[in-house]
Amino acid sequence: MSNLILVRPREEYINEIRAYRDECRAYDTHSHGDNGLYKWDDISAWVNFNHMMRNKETLPKPEYVVADQFMLVRVGEPRILGMINFRHYLKEGYLAEHGGHIGYGVRPLERRKGYAKVMLALCLKEARAIGLEKVLLCCDLDNAGSRNTILACDGKFERLAITGSEVDERYWITIDENIGFHSQPQNETVQSPEHISAPASHPQNDAMQSPGAAPSFNHLGDYYANRNEDERLTSRHGLVEFLTTMRYIEEYLTPGANIIEIGAGTGRYSRTIADMGYKVEAVELISSNIDVFRENLKPTQDINITQANALDLSMFADNTYDITLLLGPLYHLYSDADKRQAIAEALRVTKPGGVVFAAYCLSDAAIISGFKSNKFDVKEYVKHGKINPLTFNTISQPEDIFELVRKEDIDRIMAPFAAERLHYVATDLFTLWISDAVDAMDDETFALYLRYHFAVCERADMVGASPHSLDIFRKNLR
Repeated sequence: MSNLILVRPREEYINEIRAYRDECRAYDTHSHGDNGLYKWDDISAWVNFNHMMRNKETLPKPEYVVADQFMLVRVGEPRILGMINFRHYLKEGYLAEHGGHIGYGVRPLERRKGYAKVMLALCLKEARAIGLEKVLLCCDLDNAGSRNTILACDGKFERLAITGSEVDERYWITIDENIGFHSQPQNETVQSPEHISAPASHPQNDAMQSPGAAPSFNHLGDYYANRNEDERLTSRHGLVEFLTTMRYIEEYLTPGANIIEIGAGTGRYSRTIADMGYKVEAVELISSNIDVFRENLKPTQDINITQANALDLSMFADNTYDITLLLGPLYHLYSDADKRQAIAEALRVTKPGGVVFAAYCLSDAAIISGFKSNKFDVKEYVKHGKINPLTFNTISQPEDIFELVRKEDIDRIMAPFAAERLHYVATDLFTLWISDAVDAMDDETFALYLRYHFAVCERADMVGASPHSLDIFRKNLR
């Protein structure tokens, strides 16, 4: 790929720029690294806009920063393969938190050929030329291709940036004299990293990770890509959580009910409900989960799958669904404001009188697990401020993956809402602690255990010991 170069937008590229824009419009809902080209109809004006962005004195707006717009082409060929935008500095706000110094995108029909890595490596030379020693790059949580590109150019994960409904991974690249990426592709196809196989274990087992550990892959996209979430609920002990949840869902299903599942994961619940003859609207954020969902979808299952964030369901109308399932998103939201936003969105799309199911991960089960096993050291979590040494409340951060709460936290979160609690349920209760015994039960014993579990799973003196709980509430009629 030594014949690839970066060029600036110029008038002689007008037709090619237009073709690039039209291809992006045809294949994507938006494009990256092109300084908003997707929105421009007048290509000449876009070229002039980028020329103005190169100097502080000519910036179109005072809030803008000096930036260079480049296009990736082959020497002697006009076809634009990709676009990359380089901001010389970062102002406090969105750009410093989510935008970073460099944004890039590859033409839809030229993707998976290694162009992004080359383009970024070339742009790093431009950054070095103006004296930058390191640059910030951000990528969407589930954008494995962009993450691979950044890592190949020596990007080091810093943290997640979460603002409202936007979640990005932040990486820093230190620019040295020998700019490039770790390994030049042997061919032009960029492969996604192989998924590490993992046992179908309860996610609560991994909810609290070692304090101070490098969080380079400690985020939702990689967490779920490396776990078979679909199989988690099919083991015998996993079935307890699944059957308990379905037991309560079925209690409120009525003929012709409209159902939406927010945070549908790999579709275990949506597919089961669809098999019962219902149409289901399924919403999921993580691409790898959606891939598994689609692979397992049967032609007879009436399910529409939308990739979206639980914090923003603006694509769905108010007062539409009889049953709303929020069975995963609250596991991964770390502030009361975000939790309330997800619940508010779930209530907004629910009909008056409709029922919402909200699942949580509970903190005491994680602490008990820590004392029981070597998964993590409770003393270390106290030392690092993630467990209060007096109350033993937990303080989760995005790198911990799971947000852990208690019943009083859920009550506080729900206080502002016009909703009536119908049930508060321990969906797996003691099953985690005796999972080996549950998995070894014969059918008769397992049936007996389920009956026992169903009999006690709402008892207030027992629910707190459960790894998962389910808050079931009805939206008020007014």
